[in-house]
Amino acid sequence: MTVARYRKELAERFTDAGFECAGTEADYIISEVLAIPHIELVLHADRIITEEEKRKIFSFLDRRLKNEPFQYIFGWTPFRDIELSLAPGVLIPRPETEAMVDIVLRDLPEHAQVCELGIGSGAISLSIAFERRDVTVYGSELSEKAFRIAESNRKKLALENVAFFQGDLFTPFAGKKFHMITANLPYIPWKEKNNLPPNVRDYEPEEALFADDDGFALIEKAVLASPSHFVSEGNCALIFELGEEQTSRAVRTAESTGFFTECRIENDIFGVPRFLCAYRR
Repeated sequence: MTVARYRKELAERFTDAGFECAGTEADYIISEVLAIPHIELVLHADRIITEEEKRKIFSFLDRRLKNEPFQYIFGWTPFRDIELSLAPGVLIPRPETEAMVDIVLRDLPEHAQVCELGIGSGAISLSIAFERRDVTVYGSELSEKAFRIAESNRKKLALENVAFFQGDLFTPFAGKKFHMITANLPYIPWKEKNNLPPNVRDYEPEEALFADDDGFALIEKAVLASPSHFVSEGNCALIFELGEEQTSRAVRTAESTGFFTECRIENDIFGVPRFLCAYRR
């Protein structure tokens, strides 16, 4: 059977299963297996699929029909200018989080010391270190599985200006001071779990998605603890991702520390209030 035939067959399977973008779903799988960009598949319509490729295609199809995310099925995901290995048990980086890196880079002084809390796959820390070779980035991660994936990504990218440590929030950084602290900590309220799409609810790690106190528990803990981890002189910034309904509370929490001279919320790429930006200037 040819590429064209398999594209048609998989698209029909996705349509029957109720997937909205059936053709795109089919193309992603065939593209991954054949290592051909999906937009170029039409140029290879007459290529014959081997038995090994067929086995892999239908293995991926079965997993995707159960709503497993492509990132776990394929074992990788793009993020800004880098490619990250990924596995079940590790949060999948989102496009809106790429915008947080833009904010960090915009406000980052030369030769700064940066801290990320809860690195997950390492997407934020590694992007910062990759795009700003003059800064030094430190990251912490409580999950052993996520820490292993982040370490694997760090080694693959061979970045000498980033170091990861296993531990909770600031615990690995006793006595260390930073110019910038950033985080995408769990912020979804537990009560929202059943409202999430199945590819998120049934596959991504709960500890990376949900937090107590309407999703604000870890954010509040980290913001309140942050002043003692900033350098004593010079400009400092805290950039956190959070839920839209948490923005006012986040600003009040940052202001309550008495450390920051300016606190505001910035939007993500979809125009949604998403990022707490707190500065000491």
